[in-house]
Amino acid sequence: MIPLPPRLAAVARHVPPGRPFADIGTDHAYLPVHLVQSGRVPRAVAGDVRPGPLQAARATVAAAGLTDRIDVRLGSGLTVLAPGEAACVAICGMGGPLIARILAEGPLTGVERLVLQPMGGEAQLRRWLAESGWRLVAEEIVADGGRLYPVLVAEPGQMSLSRLEEEVGPLLLRQGGPLVVRYIDEKLELARRALTGASRSSRPEARARAAELDRLIALLIEARRICAGEP
Repeated sequence: MIPLPPRLAAVARHVPPGRPFADIGTDHAYLPVHLVQSGRVPRAVAGDVRPGPLQAARATVAAAGLTDRIDVRLGSGLTVLAPGEAACVAICGMGGPLIARILAEGPLTGVERLVLQPMGGEAQLRRWLAESGWRLVAEEIVADGGRLYPVLVAEPGQMSLSRLEEEVGPLLLRQGGPLVVRYIDEKLELARRALTGASRSSRPEARARAAELDRLIALLIEARRICAGEP
C-alpha cells in the first residue's frame, strides 16, 4: 500500500468509507491510490489541470494495478466530474482562494463532503463555505516536515462565522492545544509583518489596512490566550 505523508493521511481519515471519491489537483495520485488500496473507497477519480502531474498520476495508478478503479482525467477543477459521480471531493495543496474558486465553479451536484487542505488563505475559504451553504464538521492542524497544515472538512448546511472564526477556524478555537497555538502564532507573525509594511505608507487605503490588521492582531492574541489555556 502506498504510504501517505502526515498531511495526506489526515485528509484520508476524513474520507467517508464506501463512497465514490474524487481528488482534484491529484498530482501523483497518491491519495486516491491509497484510499482504494486500503479498501476505504470503492473507486475514485483523479483530476489535474497540468499534463505533467497527470502523467505521473497515470503511472502511479498503473503501477498499483488500479486502472479499472481509478479514472485519471485531465481538466480544470470539478469539470472532470459528471454530476453525482463523487460523494466526497478532496482538494489539497492549493491556496484557499483558489480552492474557493474551484468549488464556486462546480459542479458540486451529489457531493456530500469536502475535505480541503489549503496552503494559506484559509479565512477566505472558510468565508466562502459559510456563504455558499457549507458547514464545517471537523478541522485539524497537522505537523508535517516542519510545517503546519490545516485540514477543513465540510458538509452541506448552514454556518455563520465571526471574523476570528474565519481566520482561525471555529472548531480549532474550541479544540485549542499546542498545534493550534502554533498555528495562531504563525498567523500573528504574518499579520505583524503586514502591519509593519502598511504602517510605512500614508495612503488612505494603507491606513485602513493597518487598522484592520491591528484589530486582527488583537483578536489573534485573545485566541492564543484561550487556546493555550492561559488566564
